Amino acid sequence: MTEKPFTILAPQNSATKRAEALLHQPELVKKLLLDHVVLDARIDLSNITEKTTFNTLGGRTVTVTVSKEDPTKLKANDAGIIEKRIEVPNGLLVVLDNFLFPEEQLLKKNASQGKLVDISSYALAKENAKIQSNTTFVENIMEVLSFLKSGVRVFQHFLSRSNVSHLLREGEEYTVFVPTDHAFQRWHPIDWGFYPFSVPEFTESVIVNHFVQGRLKQDTIKDGDAVKTLGGKEIVFKKAPSLTVNGAMIVKGDTPVAKGNIMFIGEVLFVSESVVSKLHQQHKDKETPPLLAFPWFGAQFLSHAFLALERDKRFTHITRFLNLADLAPHVSGTGYTFFVPTDTAFEELGLDKMPDNYLSTGDGLQILLNHFVKGRLYDKDLTDGSQLTTLGNKTVAVQRTSDQVKINDATVVESEVFVYNLGTMFYIDKVLFTSPSSLPVTSTEADFTTVEAFTTVPNVEKIPEEIAEESGSLPDVLFADSAAVTETDNQTESATTATTLAPNNTIK
Repeated sequence: MTEKPFTILAPQNSATKRAEALLHQPELVKKLLLDHVVLDARIDLSNITEKTTFNTLGGRTVTVTVSKEDPTKLKANDAGIIEKRIEVPNGLLVVLDNFLFPEEQLLKKNASQGKLVDISSYALAKENAKIQSNTTFVENIMEVLSFLKSGVRVFQHFLSRSNVSHLLREGEEYTVFVPTDHAFQRWHPIDWGFYPFSVPEFTESVIVNHFVQGRLKQDTIKDGDAVKTLGGKEIVFKKAPSLTVNGAMIVKGDTPVAKGNIMFIGEVLFVSESVVSKLHQQHKDKETPPLLAFPWFGAQFLSHAFLALERDKRFTHITRFLNLADLAPHVSGTGYTFFVPTDTAFEELGLDKMPDNYLSTGDGLQILLNHFVKGRLYDKDLTDGSQLTTLGNKTVAVQRTSDQVKINDATVVESEVFVYNLGTMFYIDKVLFTSPSSLPVTSTEADFTTVEAFTTVPNVEKIPEEIAEESGSLPDVLFADSAAVTETDNQTESATTATTLAPNNTIK
């Protein structure tokens, strides 16, 4: 711990594989580190034109030489210098492709075992370097992000599932702008709502648009510079009052890796309130619901469906029957499709004149169960000729033509009414498996044996733990005290996103 200036000569990732044999020898590890640190000096190698020497904390001498063939290329002892100057608080980093004293470190004697470290590990060094040169830029990014442990876990999670690597060309260099976890947290709904990154296609496009071709460096970027992303969008840099990209603050300092550079930013690029609102309208099935304590705490789909239908004047009969029916044990949890008869369908059978408890038990309850299918279905799943088994153990047949969809003899009058991400409703014009001659005499006299309650595994999108985990009020590690947004701002804007209303198939 010191306030003195310093210089660290840091071997890149591929070189660390050459020192694996030292990891079980703490005294050698300490010496290796001291041999790569210079204290009380910021050694700037960016303008070196002749041989230069200096001593490390380990008392060793480092000789920097200039290549005769290419004056821009430098060597520190036998290690190639990849990055001559990277500024960090109170010091400088110099990136090397190897350790400064590799052979000597490998030949150090293991005091505890009385053996020499296997010299073959040094022979493998060149092979490891060759392997590193063949890895993709994305793999290099993932390796660096994995070292950070926290702060950029969301981007790392999405990148690992993306197809960005297929867009990268052999021999090209790239720069990636990595948003912090707090940048993604801004779009996370509070308790419930729509999380835009639950839509895979959208997430993929966002990740792609954080990559640009070329190794950009912060000290060479000019105010007003513009480049195209791999997704074809334009990003513009501003230098004042601090470096930003499309208005997003860039953390000071480059993070160079083989084949490119990483810059960390405080916002997710190309995501705005209007973009999220439009996406929300197109993906109602991704919206997470509030937890309801009523009417049936253990049947969230049924509860939300009931409350939605209760507000629609077309469904006064189904809601009064549902209200007194013992359906919750059979339609527990989430992940269902509900074929909902309109009031007209009940009136055709004379059921509009029946008491509210007419379908509450026995054969009446079976009528209701035959309108539920386990599993959340979309319109595309209702293919012509397909068959579905209801919770009442009946089979319904789907007939599909170019202009209509029929479920048995009932026509679907409104399709894909999403009950958040819990399930789907389809409105139909007839009551299934029922005719005037087959109506139960009474719901109480019918012989009905309660079947075992259905238990469903939630068939809904879940936000990965690294996204949903508590980030709370902790400051953004990468931005420290200069965070661009406060937690209060995050909560306000997230709440706005979570309460965006849709005009049509909105189930609240």
